[in-house]
Amino acid sequence: MKTVLQSLALLVVFLLPVGLSDCLGCSMCKVTIKGHTYLGNNEDSWRSGSRIWFENGKPGKLGCVYVGYNEMPQGGMNEAGLAFDGLTTLPKPIRNDPQKKEINNPKDFVKEIMQTCKTIADVKRFAIQYNRQKFFNNGEYLFADNTGNYLVMEADTLITGNDDKYLIANFCPSVTSEKQKQSFARYNRGNYFLQNHIDDTSANFCFALTDTMHECRQHIGDGTMYSFVADLTKRDLTLYFYHDFQHPITFSLKSELAKGDHVLQMPGIFPTNTEYQKFLSYKIPQNNATMLSFVLMGSGLFAFSALFFIISFFQKNKGESQGDIDKKIKLVLSIVSLVLVYYAFVLLKHEEIFYFPAPYSGFVFSMVDIAAYIPFLLLASIIPLLTWNVKALKGASWGVFAKSLFVLNNIFYLTFISLFFYWGLYSVF
Repeated sequence: MKTVLQSLALLVVFLLPVGLSDCLGCSMCKVTIKGHTYLGNNEDSWRSGSRIWFENGKPGKLGCVYVGYNEMPQGGMNEAGLAFDGLTTLPKPIRNDPQKKEINNPKDFVKEIMQTCKTIADVKRFAIQYNRQKFFNNGEYLFADNTGNYLVMEADTLITGNDDKYLIANFCPSVTSEKQKQSFARYNRGNYFLQNHIDDTSANFCFALTDTMHECRQHIGDGTMYSFVADLTKRDLTLYFYHDFQHPITFSLKSELAKGDHVLQMPGIFPTNTEYQKFLSYKIPQNNATMLSFVLMGSGLFAFSALFFIISFFQKNKGESQGDIDKKIKLVLSIVSLVLVYYAFVLLKHEEIFYFPAPYSGFVFSMVDIAAYIPFLLLASIIPLLTWNVKALKGASWGVFAKSLFVLNNIFYLTFISLFFYWGLYSVF
């Protein structure tokens, strides 16, 4: 009992601070071969409802194709051969410049660029006028035009270049060394591909490079939701769905705009994808109301139990020796409840835990990495907890409410353990 108490108390000390750990995905490349420029992108996410849509420009504005999940474009290309997409990055401290304009709506900001800018120089002139950190401090954009120039738009920095081949993943080039970039597997795969295809000048180079950088994880086959390669010379956009590079669909921007404004849901225009169906059937609190309700109810129960049992711990018990054991059990229950309240919060905040290998390890080490061992702690503790529960039910020193609360907690412990198995949090076994 003493060892259990010490272990749980030590764990709580470590877990009380709430760690931040961002799951960073996506990769991009810009390739210019024989004067022909392409922009490739892999959108790595767990959001369903991906779509591609076409918007004609109003008088004096450019028509565009966009990809994303709602009205906020994740990426796209315009009639002038300017294309872009975005990547998630870790935020950094940035001060507002009082001399610059404020962005009121990120969608309007992005669309204004795509409807009015034809070149990287145009994008830079437009973007430099604004404080961008309010909406874009956890991300960046890579733009490229049909001359082969590109621009990385960070929240506080604009970086331009014209290398024939350029790769980027979820890092800010302005503050990331080449050594630090090596920690990004997608970037490394792309670099390795470039080093081994130095003399490759085929038109399919960018397609192959984009394919090389895509993601497909072992757990449920999730990873890259969709990819595209924009041909900035021809104004064509080739789309791939759910890391299936065997069934591309190529859209001519000119031909699609001639049909008028329209939206296409990506899942509906591609062949049935078994990995995508598996992804849709995989239920977690973020996409299933029943699971969300259960986790919320569990966190409420555990929060109440932590308070109830710690108060009971300090109350006088019947029978000196038996009371001492009961007090220790109640202290353990209070600590376990507090730990599980924290872990319920972690599960709701960090969707990536459900998809990455167990025990979860974030891109940046945080308390969430330590919290990944809580399911194992609960599994190891369940037999003692059930045993103590049986003894408490048979004894006379526990009140009816305390006994009932102990039973209810164990029901939730067992249910959570079942869910942890379903979510693969014990997959190291």
